[in-house]
Amino acid sequence: MRLQKLGICVAGAAVGVGALMAAPASADPGGATGHAVTGGDVTAQSRCLVWTETIDGKLGLTAGYFRTWTVEVDPGASGDRVREIQCLTDYYGDGPSALDGQYGPDTIAAVKRVQKQCPLPPSEQDGIVGKATWKCLRVP
Repeated sequence: MRLQKLGICVAGAAVGVGALMAAPASADPGGATGHAVTGGDVTAQSRCLVWTETIDGKLGLTAGYFRTWTVEVDPGASGDRVREIQCLTDYYGDGPSALDGQYGPDTIAAVKRVQKQCPLPPSEQDGIVGKATWKCLRVP
């Protein structure tokens, strides 16, 4: 599986403070339920804080916006579940141009890139985030 990168996903100074996206207030990457992941390859285009945490009984990556391994999220959705998808695709260097919580064409393309690189079968490279895609996004 291609998705094997760990690190704190906060862009360096080259990107600029305005391009960074903070984790939600409910996120506690240093607390008992989660921790910041250190080491690994951190890319300059990463704009979210991502850490590992137990989600649905499994250790996985999260940006703290939406915690699931199973809920299907379709294009046209909006809100925190989409922000989670956008941050996790961004973590792997395949994110949409905007982290705006809108599941539009950029997010669909980002999800398809992750699905292809995971790799999921062509029939599951549809831009919809279901169980198999969540696993691709969450497994460090």
